[in-house]
Amino acid sequence: EGYDDGSGMIDPNTGMPIAAGADGNKDSEIRYMTEKIFPMMSKSGHLWLCLQCQFERRSKEHVIDHVEAKHVAVHERMGYHCFLCNHSFATRNSYRSHISRYHKN
Repeated sequence: EGYDDGSGMIDPNTGMPIAAGADGNKDSEIRYMTEKIFPMMSKSGHLWLCLQCQFERRSKEHVIDHVEAKHVAVHERMGYHCFLCNHSFATRNSYRSHISRYHKN
């Protein structure tokens, strides 16, 4: 039996209840990154590389964003949900941009 936070919201990727809070389900995000994103990346010296198209940047975050947006099929993406306004986003980058733009403290 899984933990039920009482919100009644179910993560469509895992079938498990979504954790309360704006961060969403960290375990699902870690599993998603490990299974879908990281296998398409590599570090070479001081650069992070996309193994699908050789996109490269110093920032690991930029390559993660690139891989998710360009190489993970839409139906395989985790999806992100803003618990502050109920909007949904296909990529982690679009979710972070939304939070920064509309929900700054």
